[in-house]
Amino acid sequence: MSDGITHIVEVMADPHSVTYFNLFAEYSKKHPNIKLSFISLNDTEPPVLKDMKERGCDAYWVKFDNTKRAKSWVSAYFQLKKIFKRIKPDVVHSHLFDDGVPTMIAAKHAGVKKRIHTKQSTTFNWFYAPKAVKLDRFINRSATDLIAVSNEAKNFIIEKEKADPSKLHLIHHGISFDTIQKVDKKEINDFKAKFNLEGKRIIGTVSRYIKWKGYIEFIEAASLIKDKYPDVVFLGVGSGSQEDELKQLIKDKGLEQQFILTGWIEKKYIPAVFQSFDIYLHAAYMEPFGFVIPEAMINKVPIVTTPTGSAADGLTHMESAYIAPYNNIEELAKGMEYFLNNDGNSFTEKAYQSAIDNFSIERMWNDHLTLYLK
Repeated sequence: MSDGITHIVEVMADPHSVTYFNLFAEYSKKHPNIKLSFISLNDTEPPVLKDMKERGCDAYWVKFDNTKRAKSWVSAYFQLKKIFKRIKPDVVHSHLFDDGVPTMIAAKHAGVKKRIHTKQSTTFNWFYAPKAVKLDRFINRSATDLIAVSNEAKNFIIEKEKADPSKLHLIHHGISFDTIQKVDKKEINDFKAKFNLEGKRIIGTVSRYIKWKGYIEFIEAASLIKDKYPDVVFLGVGSGSQEDELKQLIKDKGLEQQFILTGWIEKKYIPAVFQSFDIYLHAAYMEPFGFVIPEAMINKVPIVTTPTGSAADGLTHMESAYIAPYNNIEELAKGMEYFLNNDGNSFTEKAYQSAIDNFSIERMWNDHLTLYLK
């Protein structure tokens, strides 16, 4: 800290557009005792650097190729250490696994006293890349503070990654409510027309086509109720490596006429997607946070979900959502049927208020600021 100003450096790998960083930059303007800088680890210079510079922040690009991870970590370490020694930040904050590895050790070797890492990738290595768990633990040891984005993630980090509980802080992600609600009737109608959804009841999810998002469970549950509700269309909005497997399962379950995989849809159209849904279903397994849950909550869509991440922290079974146990196909089906047969307005109003109370971008910023200045 110099001249009473705390210099905070945010570091993230592969951030092409990070809404909450843009908003953090705006909020930081209200605090003359804060200087916010940003470093992007990316193979090409990303647009987010321009966004940050336009908001008065210093921004730096560190070249990073995630297809050559080990080599890039070494290169990034030296580049980051050089930057930190030159700009002398008071706080360095990394956010993902790829940036956490080089950032935490570079900041430590550069003499940065407060080193914060947000565990946004919690559970992934444990289930899908177990050899990398030792690096999760390395990050945990190198950081002075760790942020868990949900209670489930916090408990996992302590129990499985053996992190020091005294380092852990629970700070939920926040969303911009104005952005996720900003939609007009034409956009909704255009979305429905594109996929022939007019006159149908729509049960959908928004997530990548990857294993831990629960698409297989969604398809299995849909197959249990498809014949009983011929007016229902099931929608999977996303893209990913599991697409061919999901298409085959849809065919095997006789769901070709009722289950649509839309493919990738531009982020600006996502509010129209949420407001087209009659029910939002989220079958993910141990997802660290899950932005889509608060997005569904703020759009007042009845929610059927597993008890994962933000769902467990922001929703209550049979009060603000229908919460099904992990990997329970029958309960997911029962949840969909409940909202197909009952008015969900009381649920959505409670979920909406919970989103306001727990998942606002303002609360996220204030909680981070408290930690930065502690």
